[in-house]
Amino acid sequence: MMEEIKIILVKIQKIREGRFVDAIPLFSPNGVALPVLRNVPVALFGDLKDHIDWNVKEGDIMPYFVLTYDISSYISQASLENMDSNRRNNLNNGFILPFTIPNMTENLHFPEDIRIIGNRLEKGNVDLTGDSTQKGDVNITGNTNQIGNTAQTGNIQTTGSISATEDVQAGDKSLKKHRHNGVTSGNQTSGGVA
Repeated sequence: MMEEIKIILVKIQKIREGRFVDAIPLFSPNGVALPVLRNVPVALFGDLKDHIDWNVKEGDIMPYFVLTYDISSYISQASLENMDSNRRNNLNNGFILPFTIPNMTENLHFPEDIRIIGNRLEKGNVDLTGDSTQKGDVNITGNTNQIGNTAQTGNIQTTGSISATEDVQAGDKSLKKHRHNGVTSGNQTSGGVA
């Protein structure tokens, strides 16, 4: 028999430790308000190592998936042994997917491309093929390796040394091939770059 899943909308009332929340069901059968759902798990998109996650806030409206069979032992103890008891219509037996359900008063529109709005933390490697444009400051901790040319508008300041295996140009003057005028012998000071 396939798992029977029912879905209702809930409003996040309280954020708890360990990705659990309290949620208010937005469903009143026969006009009777349902009790607050306590310690509801919020699902991850992916596994514990590789996943996409974002912040859930109090007041968010999200879908709650009500399961036919009991998963409380799995949720509380990670047990896979006791998930066959039938607890039909038990609203405490389910999980939330962290989708926010929009409404028409918010006047949201589909973007023309993929949008990420909000602060973002990435852990792991990122491989990018294509151009990248950024507005704002960039802070890097660690080494930077680059293959290709760099075009920059603005000044460069460093607290370390700069080395080059090829020549360095300052205007039309070469660091390797420039000459000085007023050259003097010994420990006297020669003139400027010719």
